[in-house]
Amino acid sequence: MLATDFSHIPETELQKYVHRLISDPSVIRKTSSNKRLQILSPGEFNVHSGPDFLDSAILIEGLVNVGDFEFHRNASEWYKHNHNENPEFNNVILHIVLNNDKSIEGAAMETLEIDKNELLEVMQKPESGRLKPDDFTMEDLQHFALIRLLRKSAEIQKELNAKGIKDTLHTSVGNYIAKYNSKRKRPVYTEQNFVQILDNLGHSAINSFLKDIEESRPLSIPDSMLQLMKTKIAGEGAHLRREILLNCVLPIALCLASDESRINLFLWYWSTPALHSYGVLTRKFKNMPQNFLWEQQGMLEYLKEYGRRPNIVRDAVQNYGFAEILSFYRLGRAPFRH
Repeated sequence: MLATDFSHIPETELQKYVHRLISDPSVIRKTSSNKRLQILSPGEFNVHSGPDFLDSAILIEGLVNVGDFEFHRNASEWYKHNHNENPEFNNVILHIVLNNDKSIEGAAMETLEIDKNELLEVMQKPESGRLKPDDFTMEDLQHFALIRLLRKSAEIQKELNAKGIKDTLHTSVGNYIAKYNSKRKRPVYTEQNFVQILDNLGHSAINSFLKDIEESRPLSIPDSMLQLMKTKIAGEGAHLRREILLNCVLPIALCLASDESRINLFLWYWSTPALHSYGVLTRKFKNMPQNFLWEQQGMLEYLKEYGRRPNIVRDAVQNYGFAEILSFYRLGRAPFRH
């Protein structure tokens, strides 16, 4: 397939295709400075003045950054449009271009030159595959999935600061089991089953994994997580074990991880298939898929925090205070906390 220069297509139309192209959070890309980039949330279209996509989120070399994206055919249009002198563009963290024909000097943002053939493939696919209820979009879902993971990580970081790994793991799993046990419809476990799970945590494969993460020992995150999903703690079923990994182990690991390990932990989150569908989510979100764990997590966070209100993503990201708690999170162009 031959790439085109797209010169005949209005930029506002190109923006929609670019937005679709960058909407897969499991893809790892490379910026013009050769940094590894995951676009965790492509953000919202801006129909007013200012950057093209607002409140977007990226994982850049293992660090989460939330800000705005700007798209141009050519990188040099940043200067042609005087964005370098416009304060509305001060929060741009990613410049997306078709042709990286000029370096942007002095701007604390990354440049992503997208593959023209990939864009052409997106343009040729029917949009019917993107299911969008009137009050909720797939982009909202991605953002809520990120918010849920960051929220849990922030809660865990406070516990780690006070208690250390072993006690934090025990407390986190204990709290999750209490919630799990209170659900009306769940697999039947006795109180003794839950006690055995908690008693075995300290010498489980999970505990060893977290120690490896803390001490930055070389390990394959995908292989390790797969093995943890297969290894019983104390006779529990696959569903409960996966929920413990997702809600307790992953947030702890993110707080302890090196930048390299954090990249692969996020990749696991955005690429792991769901084990089954939740009936309550199917009823609430009839047109939304539940193919991946992150999709279910996004729906759960939306229902937990906001019910049916559709337009709250940007307030949520800014009001949680992640930057004050998590060392790997940054809002806009503020420096990362070390």
